[in-house]
Amino acid sequence: MSAGAAAGADTDYAAAGPLSVTVLELVLEDVARGRALPVRLRVPSPCEAPSPRPVVLFSHGLGGSRDAGSRWGAHWASHGFVVAHLQHPGSDDSLWRGQPGGFGRLENLRPGMTPRRFVERVEDVRFVLDELARRAVADAALACVDATRVGMSGHSFGAQTTQALAGQSFPALGGPALREPRVAAAVAFSPSRPPGNPPGDSAFDTLTIPFLGITGSRDGDPVGRGVTPALRRGVVEALPPGQAYLLWFEGADRFVFNGGTPAPGGDPLDRTGLERAVRAATLAFWLATLRGDPAADAWLRGAGPGPILAPDDRWLAR
Repeated sequence: MSAGAAAGADTDYAAAGPLSVTVLELVLEDVARGRALPVRLRVPSPCEAPSPRPVVLFSHGLGGSRDAGSRWGAHWASHGFVVAHLQHPGSDDSLWRGQPGGFGRLENLRPGMTPRRFVERVEDVRFVLDELARRAVADAALACVDATRVGMSGHSFGAQTTQALAGQSFPALGGPALREPRVAAAVAFSPSRPPGNPPGDSAFDTLTIPFLGITGSRDGDPVGRGVTPALRRGVVEALPPGQAYLLWFEGADRFVFNGGTPAPGGDPLDRTGLERAVRAATLAFWLATLRGDPAADAWLRGAGPGPILAPDDRWLAR
């Protein structure tokens, strides 16, 4: 075993980090597009220019808000990453709040599922990155923000947003043109692969950055588009080998991956164990890809979170 692998094996990546974190509630005005974007920013302390900190963004699912991903973001920030939780107007909780049936009524959510809304989300991320880079220069409290080392993450519709920014080709929307070159690595909670696309589909040939997909055996399709748990897992199986990882939880549905909302009707899972494995895998992934940590990289390529998974859960590095 190499020294790096040994160090990674001895590290508890699920444990909270040593840093205190300042939480900022912002509304970023994109004047050019006429959009006001709520953003929750988690900034590790101290935040000083001599110690630049990589940025990780989180995009919520359909009907969500900047509350999504809070459990994951708090963990990453405590280990030194600046984390920005984005809220996307038009596909956020404004779709269902105050409406009959609320979030549980699909018709309330359909207006947020259009190609236009999808492209808006991608452009939201670009704008937030531009704004963070600008504020890192203009605001001493954000002087540590390093918007040149960027991780992209998201849940469900936010996972699709992540896949686009990471390089997946969407032919109807301009092929791979949605890719954001500043994004160096991606974590997708409940990723999505369209029905009918076989493994190795060319849409994924252009997704060449490190990618971690997180899903489970009950992670189905709440909006009726035919996406199955096997297709969600198939995103990782379709990627070029070398930097693709899959964390699979038997019995987990999509609700457990958004950062804390329990599944309707009760949750049979050991959520403590699931969240511990997610914290460990995602932190090691960011450390390896955004900080170049050799111990974290060796841990990922080896057993990873396998020793702390339940017997029917799986970790795949390919």
